[in-house]
Amino acid sequence: MGGTGPFAHGAEGWRVRIRARSGGEVLGAGVLLPRGHVLTCAHVALAATGLAVDLVGLRGSPTADARIIACVSAHGEDRGDVALLKLETDPPPGAGAMLHRTALTWDRQVHALGYPNGHGLDIGVWARMTVAAWAGSEWLQMNRRSAGEQRIRAGFSGSGVADDATGHVLGIVVSEYTDDEAGLSWMLPVAAIEAHLPVISEWVRGDSGIDPLFTTAPTDTRVAGRVREVMDWLGRRQDGAAVLIIVGDELTDLRQAVALSSAGGSPEPDLALDVEGLTAEEVSRRIVDRAGLAAHTSSTERVQAGTPPMTIVVDGIDQSDEPQALLHDVFRPMVTSGARLVFGFRQNDSEGLAAARTLARDAVTTRLDGLTERVTALLRADPGGNAGKLRLSLTALRRAADEDWALVAERLPRFDHAVARAEHARHAARQDESTRSDLRGLLDAWQAKAGDGGLVEHIGTAVAYRRAHALLVADPFDEAAAREAVRTYQDAVRQALAKGEPG
Repeated sequence: MGGTGPFAHGAEGWRVRIRARSGGEVLGAGVLLPRGHVLTCAHVALAATGLAVDLVGLRGSPTADARIIACVSAHGEDRGDVALLKLETDPPPGAGAMLHRTALTWDRQVHALGYPNGHGLDIGVWARMTVAAWAGSEWLQMNRRSAGEQRIRAGFSGSGVADDATGHVLGIVVSEYTDDEAGLSWMLPVAAIEAHLPVISEWVRGDSGIDPLFTTAPTDTRVAGRVREVMDWLGRRQDGAAVLIIVGDELTDLRQAVALSSAGGSPEPDLALDVEGLTAEEVSRRIVDRAGLAAHTSSTERVQAGTPPMTIVVDGIDQSDEPQALLHDVFRPMVTSGARLVFGFRQNDSEGLAAARTLARDAVTTRLDGLTERVTALLRADPGGNAGKLRLSLTALRRAADEDWALVAERLPRFDHAVARAEHARHAARQDESTRSDLRGLLDAWQAKAGDGGLVEHIGTAVAYRRAHALLVADPFDEAAAREAVRTYQDAVRQALAKGEPG
């Protein structure tokens, strides 16, 4: 039931539907936990004076009344909104899911089942999303995978968000963005649920992510400049793969940066590890568990097969049992997968420092190679555009990396953003050309219809045609104005034909 192995999508026995006891109105969804407990949103639990829970995931879909035993309403726009119910009638023995703390990395594929009341969908409808990033201090944004799929809407609140790959319950749906086109929603992850409702801890599995070495670090509100720099570095996940090396006395700053991040000062790392005395396999096991990955062989081999782009702080690499194996067998493949890694060395003359610096330099080279592919693609698409300047800048960065790769590492995020802007502009231009082509085809079709109807020289339709044509060839292209002008021409032709007006 907990999703700890192969599972069938759509057959998750822990899914429940929550209704008002009086009248039967569907209020939302929830997660069946062991011993007859149900996890849902506070706003669902408080929506009626009496609650009934349909155990839709179990054979026969039995129904039981339920009462609230713990509730934390939403405070602010991005915190809380969770409740724990207790069924008045116990479900079958063994029924109920385990919850999983997991590093909720970008683009993780997840799904949820909701019951949109009043839409003919209250028997249940699936939504498939990808995890995006933190939106505020506790809620995590999810994006609908494609425009043709169901989006999260009213009736999904409280639904368990399950990982596609493992079936693990990673959190619950708490809110939607009501714009159909946007397809945005938000979830409350298990770690935040546990912080609000410690009573559920016995049903939570997975690594908490932050070792005691960091949680006991001082969190003086007067943050030193170096601490702030490290916190900023940890929060820049969008900058891509990178390695930061911290040695000796500066480890105190690193530990304080993690402690402040974990206290809500900025996005915290996915893992902050004290690896003193640990083997490569033991560290790999922590990474695999935190990432929510299934390891059918050794954990080290699973890491080498590819991991999500995590942010990991590693303190005491030189005090680990296998420093070289950690750097080469565990962290090198993670950099290739897009990880951001902070390596802490306790001794200034540690033997592993040279290998760590080589890995940091290689991370810069890997990112430059990726940027080269992107700039080359831009050049092929538009040889005379901004891509030429980007190619010159990239050549200069490569030359500089031979002399000072650390300096280039600091400059890469800005260059990456410039490439992303060029890619966005190219994508927008392609969309404009596609839209222009479609509208031109529509305009030509209606012009032909006007000709067939004897309206070639009709003054009203001719004026409307010229305006639409002018907007379709204008630069810059105003899609909204052009679309409206084509529609106006269609209406003019349609009206003239209906009246039988001569040209």
